[in-house]
Amino acid sequence: MNDGDHSATALHPGTTLDRDVVLEQLFRDHYASLVRLAYCLIGDRAASEDAAQEAFVSLHRHWEGLRSSGAVVAYLRRATINQCRTTQRRLIRGRGALARLPSRADTASSEDSAVEHDELRRLAAAIRALPARQREVLVCRYFLELSEVATSEALEIGVSSVKQHAHRARTALHAMMGESR
Repeated sequence: MNDGDHSATALHPGTTLDRDVVLEQLFRDHYASLVRLAYCLIGDRAASEDAAQEAFVSLHRHWEGLRSSGAVVAYLRRATINQCRTTQRRLIRGRGALARLPSRADTASSEDSAVEHDELRRLAAAIRALPARQREVLVCRYFLELSEVATSEALEIGVSSVKQHAHRARTALHAMMGESR
């Protein structure tokens, strides 16, 4: 998803359209990408769907307080990320460990598929090993393809912090994955 792609932003707070109609359109346009965002952060499909749904519930509750149409998608991303953080805290308290990204089922039998699967599994493990903020920055910058400014808004941190966390995360991933590169 490109940061500039806000097909539903014409439908925003302050329009004469019914709020539920606008939210329905936003849901159709952005729900799947929010679930993918949450999945990258917490690695559980059901919890990811819950996080995205909770973001829409929160948007519905806080609709009147939104400052502009441009804030709607950013609000949804931020709410999804915050819900993921809450889910991770709950898992840490409940199990004493971070949620793990499930590994992809290895259905192919070729050597190339096995090597690719192993690399993806190692990369997922390396990303899970990063501090939470670095993980969040990587997901926003490279999975969602958000700009540094949009990432800083989504994570409620400064642009310089985004740059710093991204650099540290890439350096750590390179060190962890270095021998296979």
